[in-house]
Amino acid sequence: MKMPKTRKHFYLLMPAFLISALVFAVTANLFCINAFADDGSDDDDDAHIISFYENGRQTNVRSDADTVREALERANISINEGDRVEPGLDEEILSDSFNINIYRARDVIVIDGKTRKHIKTASTNPSDIATDAGFKLLDADVVELERFDGFLESGNTVAYKIKRAKTVHVDFYGKKLDLRTQAKSVAKFLADQEIDTNSEKNWISVALTERISDGMSINIQPQGIQTITVDEEIAFGESVTQDFDLAYGKREVTKAGENGQKIVTYEVNMHDGVELSRVKISEIIVKEPVNQEVRVGKKVNLPSGSHEDWMAAAGISPSDYGYVNYIISHESSWRPDATNGTYYGLYQTKPARLVADCGNDWVNDPICQLRSATGYAVGRYGSWEAAYNVWVSKGWW
Repeated sequence: MKMPKTRKHFYLLMPAFLISALVFAVTANLFCINAFADDGSDDDDDAHIISFYENGRQTNVRSDADTVREALERANISINEGDRVEPGLDEEILSDSFNINIYRARDVIVIDGKTRKHIKTASTNPSDIATDAGFKLLDADVVELERFDGFLESGNTVAYKIKRAKTVHVDFYGKKLDLRTQAKSVAKFLADQEIDTNSEKNWISVALTERISDGMSINIQPQGIQTITVDEEIAFGESVTQDFDLAYGKREVTKAGENGQKIVTYEVNMHDGVELSRVKISEIIVKEPVNQEVRVGKKVNLPSGSHEDWMAAAGISPSDYGYVNYIISHESSWRPDATNGTYYGLYQTKPARLVADCGNDWVNDPICQLRSATGYAVGRYGSWEAAYNVWVSKGWW
């Protein structure tokens, strides 16, 4: 019987197919046998299969090296200054199968504004390369690879350029934020921050089409009635004790005060960034304030002698003693520290005048106060006698 044509062709092709399969199997077997070079290790029982990866190439060796450094030396692989090895050179080889990555240092150009640095680095990540060049990257700064025209000068056709982010000062619902961005427009910046730009919901102080500039400020406030909760301080008060053993006017804090804290909820009505009204809804005191305790000196150091001795020392004519005594007795009862809260001293004047005439220690210098009083009496009325007549008729001077 005649064999079908298709089956005949199949049997004719079978020997060639078997021969090809046999060749492939033998070649694969030889490859497996010779895939691992031997570094001359003496004890095969302690040997590891070490794979070296460099520039996309893989080299496998059988070695009983204890560390990465030793494995590299036995494989005659040199490590130059600036090259990086992972794991580190002193890493111990403990597993039967161990991988070592070798990154060779290369010359690169890094540019930051007008500053340009030519360095040798094994880093491949652009940010790591900029850091290797000594540049500090801040939030949102990026490093990009771009064409470099200084080939004749440096031998480089590309450079890593740092694009510094711009700082934007944002007032978001009363919270102050300093944000950095690579966005070109306000609209893109707000979109990156996931801030709603719907004018019915938020009022934005600048146009969405405005370009971002370094240091610009953007105020964003809610539209309509909003409920806000804020932390507020409660200012501490002051407990004052008068101390007649302490020099007049001197203050000593005997116990420091502490501000309290409260949580306040308000209903706020906003329109185009302007607060129209604010109503307190609730207030919770978290911490009560602690009053500051203060001693205030009331001791006045008076000169010796009678009131006439004081007037004489102040250069007042004896013929005016009666006028002066009448006015000073009625104004302050001859107390240099007398005050009604508005006027001070022997003749009850503004404290600024006493400070100007007698200095900050005016309360302890009644002689100077009398000289100041004479200047006032003569300057305003012409004499102590005239001043006395005004006081008797009006009850003040």
